[in-house]
Amino acid sequence: MSFPETRMRRLRRTESLRALVRETALDPGDLIYPLFLCPGEGVRHEISSMPGVFNLSVDEAVREAEEAARLGLGGLLLFGLPTTKDENASGAWDENGIVQQGLRALKASPAAGKLVLIADVCLCEYTSHGHCGVVVKSDSSFEIGGFEIENDSSLDLLARTAVSQAKAGADIVAPSDMMDGRVAAIRHALDDEGCRNTPILSYASKFASAFYGPFREAADSAPSSETARPTRWMAPTCAKPCARSTSTSKKART
Repeated sequence: MSFPETRMRRLRRTESLRALVRETALDPGDLIYPLFLCPGEGVRHEISSMPGVFNLSVDEAVREAEEAARLGLGGLLLFGLPTTKDENASGAWDENGIVQQGLRALKASPAAGKLVLIADVCLCEYTSHGHCGVVVKSDSSFEIGGFEIENDSSLDLLARTAVSQAKAGADIVAPSDMMDGRVAAIRHALDDEGCRNTPILSYASKFASAFYGPFREAADSAPSSETARPTRWMAPTCAKPCARSTSTSKKART
């Protein structure tokens, strides 16, 4: 049936009709607020590349989270700036790491504890070299500059980090590292440690982009060398591998 019998504007005549047939609605409860936690007390350090966004000490983060809860936001995504860094990112899975401290403090707040707490699972904020995995010397042409981000040995560190965060109170763990196999490795580790109900929110397709520049400042995680980044992250020019990566993450039982 076509015009004049079919008139698509019939359902757009009034605000009430438009609201009734609306398929998508954006609500504050759909939004996730990123917080960048840092050591100290009473710290609100503005990030120059993102005006109005701050590195927050745990006490300030709790106050910020309570305001987010009052506004009806759905959840928080937590990133950490540790006191010290090393080659193996030990601060990422430290029981008293900055994100773990933040999770416990937020859960202890009646208001903030109602938010969904999501913990970023990555190593770049915690490594002395700023990369998302274990860096080893390599003669392979796979990496540039004589070094390689070793995929498989990095999986254990990522899994340990996710378990530590879940036990500290994370409702969801969110791996953003882009290592092959990390969703399955994290799922197995969570299940083995009694965290079977903790879901995984995977960054399934993460692109090599200069748009991450402000985040690098916020998380104090600028890599010592940019040459390895294209081997970890997706090229925006390649749609098929991105779709395959997303499909692979889904099959890994998030």
